[in-house]
Amino acid sequence: MLEPLFNDPELRQTNFVLLHGGWPYSRELTALLTKPNVYADFSMQGLLTGPGQLAHALRPWLSYVPEKVRFGTDAYPYSEQMGWEESAYVATHAGRTALGLALTGMLRDGEITRSRAAELAHLVLRGNAHRLYRLPD
Repeated sequence: MLEPLFNDPELRQTNFVLLHGGWPYSRELTALLTKPNVYADFSMQGLLTGPGQLAHALRPWLSYVPEKVRFGTDAYPYSEQMGWEESAYVATHAGRTALGLALTGMLRDGEITRSRAAELAHLVLRGNAHRLYRLPD
């Protein structure tokens, strides 16, 4: 239902970042990432799903449009039991583990080299956000 919005000529200069990786529609998000102005941030998925399930969502994105994928935590003080610090730790650990699993699978299957895996990890964890938001180095 978002495709007409992304295709609108008046909004071509607007970048859209789909937070939480479009969860629970992570699979459908892959096609939307081919749009020039659409990006994915997989924040919150590290809190909602396990690293294996998140790695399964990340792998197609990394195969097709790795320059459109961004790491995020969605750290927030959700409750007295899970404050900002805890949610940041859980989401960061799960997100980094999932990224490692996805890249390792791609490496094992011969889709990428070890140096390309390192490049993709840097893009997802830092480079893509810097480019998208025009942040200084």
